[in-house]
Amino acid sequence: MTEVRMWLSIVRLFFQTIFNFFQPSAWRRAEIIHAIVQSGIKSIPIVCLSTAFAGVVVTQQIAWHMDLSLHDVSMIPGFTGQFIFRELGIAIPALLLVSKVGASITAEVGTMKVTEQIDALKLLRIDPIEYLVFPRFIAGIVSGASLTLLAVAVTLSCSAGVGILGYNFGALEFLNGMKHFIGVADVVCALVKGVTFGSLIPIVSCAYGFRCKGGAQGVGTATTQAVVSATVAIIILDFLITYFFTWFL
Repeated sequence: MTEVRMWLSIVRLFFQTIFNFFQPSAWRRAEIIHAIVQSGIKSIPIVCLSTAFAGVVVTQQIAWHMDLSLHDVSMIPGFTGQFIFRELGIAIPALLLVSKVGASITAEVGTMKVTEQIDALKLLRIDPIEYLVFPRFIAGIVSGASLTLLAVAVTLSCSAGVGILGYNFGALEFLNGMKHFIGVADVVCALVKGVTFGSLIPIVSCAYGFRCKGGAQGVGTATTQAVVSATVAIIILDFLITYFFTWFL
């Protein structure tokens, strides 16, 4: 029952945040840019490193199994390209953002809650959602979409490198092999997932931060719960979005 109430509060916070789109006072450029730097730009190294190795490993495994079972590796570009656009290049950045950015947001907002800084904002007639959630929400959307495209590009480059160096593909041959499997729907699917996951993380993190209580231990508990809940939500949404694009587009 507690989890149901928590998710109802998350949904309510989401719509309250959306409402701030129409409030000119919510669009504080400096804070939004700062949030983008913290959540997006500072996440580039870990996202690039992780997706690069993931692209190498997945391509190598797909090629090995294809060669073992079919004795033919000509389909490597298509299979790896579609898998990267639909799953690998999107799920890894999202889960990394949950553990890095989501935990940081929950800890920050939770600390403000237990030290009564949020109550002080209300006394000053400053809306905590407009002040704390909205800039991070916009930053999450921008960072999620940008990091998704970057991760897909890095993963595809490493995958192509494996195909070219390990399986004697030409660069143009590898790209042409991918073009038969990847279409506009795959690119749109990647962007939709990036925006959805990027917007989900700050909402869930802030919701748990706002309900934090019990001092330092409460902050730690809220951070753990926020990371777990956001991870589960991303996995479920990933399945639903993939199912929709697979069967209806």
